[in-house]
Amino acid sequence: MAETFPSGETEFRDFLGSAAIGMHWLAADGTILWANRAALSQLGYDEAAFVGHAFAEFLADPAALPDLLSRLCVGEAICGAELQLRCGDGRGRWFRIDASPCMRLGRLVYAHCFVLDMSEKRRADEAQMRLAAIVESADDAIASKDLNGIITSWNAAAERILGYTADEIVGKSILTIIPPELQKDEPEILRKIQAGERIEHFETIRLRKSGERIHVSLTVSPVRDQHGRIVGAAKILRDITDQKKLEAALRTTERLASVGRLAATVAHEINNPLEAVTNLLYLACHDPGLPETARLRLTAADEELKRVAHIARQTLGFYRDTSSPLRFSVAGAVGEILAIYDRRFHYKGIRVETDIPADLSIRILEGEFKQIVSNLVSNAIDASPLDCRLRVRAWASRHRETGVPGIRLLVADQGTGIPPGLRQKIFAPFFTTKRDVGTGLGLWIVRDLLLRRGGSIQYRSCAEGPHTGTTMMVFLPSDEEPAADDSAAPRASAA
Repeated sequence: MAETFPSGETEFRDFLGSAAIGMHWLAADGTILWANRAALSQLGYDEAAFVGHAFAEFLADPAALPDLLSRLCVGEAICGAELQLRCGDGRGRWFRIDASPCMRLGRLVYAHCFVLDMSEKRRADEAQMRLAAIVESADDAIASKDLNGIITSWNAAAERILGYTADEIVGKSILTIIPPELQKDEPEILRKIQAGERIEHFETIRLRKSGERIHVSLTVSPVRDQHGRIVGAAKILRDITDQKKLEAALRTTERLASVGRLAATVAHEINNPLEAVTNLLYLACHDPGLPETARLRLTAADEELKRVAHIARQTLGFYRDTSSPLRFSVAGAVGEILAIYDRRFHYKGIRVETDIPADLSIRILEGEFKQIVSNLVSNAIDASPLDCRLRVRAWASRHRETGVPGIRLLVADQGTGIPPGLRQKIFAPFFTTKRDVGTGLGLWIVRDLLLRRGGSIQYRSCAEGPHTGTTMMVFLPSDEEPAADDSAAPRASAA
């Protein structure tokens, strides 16, 4: 092969033959003139099977060679051309080709070609691209941070779940999305990551850009460099807010079912005592020597006893209310409820102010109306301090959207108000701040009754400042009487 090299290059050829990088020389027509041992080893050929052959024989795409040769023939160097070559074992592998032309009298004599095996890098790049595609298309938020807690990557799901774009959040501290009271957990997480530990399914709270708090499940893993040193952490964050709500709803349903079973047993056990008390009240009311004031109070007690029995049957589902709505005086019904709580008003020094027109009436089930008013008044009394005022107002109104006629009832106290953190919970079953006496069902029952009748409930509360207190306002639609059938009435004849 010495004759293929210019004079004086034999020693140089021997030097290149032992080089660690693969090299071969290519003639202007694409014939392989020479190859060193590294090139032959990379490709898996002996010298006879490679040198002297056309380079196109070893290309997976022979059509790529003419373009390379045409560029070399005009003296252009080739830098970083990636070609797939067929190796001795029949497999195709990717190589980077850098070629420099050797020109004489303006013509290409041969080209020096340096060959670098790119197969492993290609596979790594493809794996990295697949991983990047998986990360970007994942439904869970995936982010990474360094050991100082600075965010270094942020996928599309993280943008969707937490509200920050990658441009907004990358380079900022991970504390940006952690509530203040939970930021003390971050040093412990970083300590475990630096120790090589993995944190799996850690349930906590994170902050969206809007300030909304969401329940999340975190899996945190160490990130290592090529030397195995831990340089950061990768986080997978799953939004489990809806799951938490479903779990809470399931727990509430189970508790309601348990309460229902218990209440059914209690209702069965108290049925006979209720009948006995009703009979005793009846006999007492018909005592000839009974003072009139006592008779009126016993009559009111009998009415309330009937309402208790009615509510128990209706709430437990053992009784379908077949009674018809009746029109009654709102002022009269409210007055009866307030009379029941007169002793509690007196004990706490509460001044009750009512503003209800005497002619205001509504046609609904009176028992349900009294149940609603009773719950609101009872809550107002419990919230009120000593020597304060409680206002009860009612007026004719219409539904703001449907125009259905009805009344609005307002109960306002001067109590401590509802703290902002509890306001979203006040209509949830079993939620109460009255640990000793509260069941947490009062407002839930009120709202349920109103919603079933097409009504609504709103509230305003102030827990700070000089004007504390809570105002509850409900709208109750009236069940209007059906229009009279006048089809049989005589009609006036046309004049």
